[in-house]
Amino acid sequence: MLSKGAVRWAIDKLGAQKLHPTFVMYLYLRKESRAGRLAQASASSDEVLSLIQMPGHPTKPYYFPLIDRGVRSGSPLPSFWRAKNIQGSWSPGSIFRLKGGGWMGLSGGGYALPDDHVERAFKDLLYDAPVSALALGCYFLRNDGFVLSGEPTADDIIGGFRAKFDYPDDAQTEFDRLYTADVPLADASFSWFDPFTPDTTPEPLMTEELGDV
Repeated sequence: MLSKGAVRWAIDKLGAQKLHPTFVMYLYLRKESRAGRLAQASASSDEVLSLIQMPGHPTKPYYFPLIDRGVRSGSPLPSFWRAKNIQGSWSPGSIFRLKGGGWMGLSGGGYALPDDHVERAFKDLLYDAPVSALALGCYFLRNDGFVLSGEPTADDIIGGFRAKFDYPDDAQTEFDRLYTADVPLADASFSWFDPFTPDTTPEPLMTEELGDV
């Protein structure tokens, strides 16, 4: 499993970049579209909610370090915690009214993914700057197990991100447009992986950013 240090690094890395929160739904909708399931997509699906659920806050069950407003400090912020009505915020009608990612929703209900969604995502959700696939992998795969041969590396996390969100070789052009695959120099303060133990459960994110905002 990924180490707590790796997840912390990802939170700091993502939190330092301007990112539209609805990029979470873009990842999900794109995957559903590639599988031919876009018509059945739902912001209340377990697949979406498992990406953002985090124990540790008394009233807000969701946490993801993607924000497009406010001051970025490169460290956890109270605004990373999200209230339980996030499904309503990501419903088709709500997304349709968004400035920026409105092209993912239809006025009459349902989700959409136009043919030029990659360029739209780059401009409207990533604000013309690619995002670290390693950081997204560390965060969104934080509760996943890895079965690997040999010594695990950061490249395995990038591979896991590509597998989870359906970026195989035939989607390389998309991947290269939206993400960087850079791996930072080794940091002696943490390792990317911890050994898996059967009783491993997610730990609450007990930090100073628990403010109710």
